[in-house]
Amino acid sequence: MGKANLVKDNTALITIHDVCPAFEDEVLATYDRLKGLGIDSFTLLLVPQYGMKKSNSFEANLIFVEYIQSLNLEVSLHGYSHMAKSGSLDEFHRMPQERLKSRIRSGVSAIRKTFGIRPTGFIPPLWQATKRILDVAKEIGFQYCVDGREIHGLLDSTGHQTAELIVSQGKAKASYVDALVELELGGSVQIGVHPLDCKDGEMFTLLEDMKDRLEYGFVGYLDFLVSQ
Repeated sequence: MGKANLVKDNTALITIHDVCPAFEDEVLATYDRLKGLGIDSFTLLLVPQYGMKKSNSFEANLIFVEYIQSLNLEVSLHGYSHMAKSGSLDEFHRMPQERLKSRIRSGVSAIRKTFGIRPTGFIPPLWQATKRILDVAKEIGFQYCVDGREIHGLLDSTGHQTAELIVSQGKAKASYVDALVELELGGSVQIGVHPLDCKDGEMFTLLEDMKDRLEYGFVGYLDFLVSQ
């Protein structure tokens, strides 16, 4: 990968992450709240079998699949189960290369089987990737992979970087203090909205302020890359 280009100011690449049947009601509410803010372009990050529970698989929840399909939004892969054996959220931590590749391929297969489409990109759990994950993502044929603040275009080896990364874990007391200075300066950001954020509202207060006072534009990853 070459040197990453800094994403232009007042740009927010935005996702709903952890999209899975375990958070079905919250995903619906989150979508409605984003649309209510006038945010139309964002990426859905799908987890095919959250927590390795079959009850959380898309195949077992086809009505939810139909709902996601009806939104006509970009979908990308966000791991397979999102969890490592230890219970941590970093699914691929210390996973051998071949097993990592097999797990990611299984995620792609699950989405193709239930949604009838191939996920456009790969954003690992916690937005953390290693070179081996990037290599696997390129081999599998994703259009992009995200590693922290960097967005790697895998089809043409382009690179883009945001000034800040804001990823909520859906906690009741989420804090965005570290990003506030950058936001006031208009620096580009990536924002991961967790479905459980709809229960608190703090994230949506932040998004509303970014849109109305700070004049940010919001865009999904594929729409962003296509515009470059």
